Amino acid sequence: MTHHSRLNLIMLITIGGLAIFLYFRPQSAAIQQYPISTTTADAVQSLRILNKHQEIVLKQSNNQWHLREPIEARADEEKIGKILEILMASSYQRLALEDLERFGLDQPYLQLHADNEYFGFGGFSPTTNQQYLATNDFAYLISPRYALALPLTVSDLISPELLVPDEIPVRFEMEQWTAEFQNGEWRISKHYSDDGCGNEILTKWIQLWQTARAEALKLENELDSDWIETGVIRISLQSGKVIEFKILQNKYSLVLLRMAEGIGYQFPAKLGQRLISPRAIVLNQ
Repeated sequence: MTHHSRLNLIMLITIGGLAIFLYFRPQSAAIQQYPISTTTADAVQSLRILNKHQEIVLKQSNNQWHLREPIEARADEEKIGKILEILMASSYQRLALEDLERFGLDQPYLQLHADNEYFGFGGFSPTTNQQYLATNDFAYLISPRYALALPLTVSDLISPELLVPDEIPVRFEMEQWTAEFQNGEWRISKHYSDDGCGNEILTKWIQLWQTARAEALKLENELDSDWIETGVIRISLQSGKVIEFKILQNKYSLVLLRMAEGIGYQFPAKLGQRLISPRAIVLNQ
């Protein structure tokens, strides 16, 4: 047998032995995963969040989430989606719901009720840095990110959009001018000068109102004397509803206070000026 033949035979025997070993090797048991919930996110119609400071209640109506307590406002759908991800979570550890104080579950610092299903967030495991969660008569270890999705204040859940998709404006009124949608285009009237605010500029301006997202949200009682009122903008919608925004400004920012809800939408000064004046869009071109 030649040298190369011996090498080929050794390789064949080695490969065959390895294949036999892998075939007959004892298989390790699959790691058990425990689902936290059997409820789907689409099925949930109400949420209740409790922390040390307040209770927040949300309800879904016509496929849109709304805050009901402690204030009434449109909710941020993206943030609600993050909260509902807890329903899809699973855990590698499921423990009997005993010795609650040991897990920090005797007085959970955060509680979530999704319809009638309860989730209590407790302490952390020192070995895995995962968080203990009480639900459905068991304690689970899960990622801390699910607790981080829950808001600390009600402002964290308010939608940052000035107008929602079904709020379609047809008329804007301020002290010195009015913009109105007529015969398929926007026109401006009662204006002190011709600033080039034709249909194209006004259309861009309306789109800005429909897409702008506030950099911060403030409740009316959080707006102190540092904010100076400079006007009111009145918006008539296609539905017949009328919305009024009070304009408040300081050196660095502008707040549009939606008066019926008492919620202020804060923008940087430059963007704020564009929102209250189509002329600012012309000047920035």
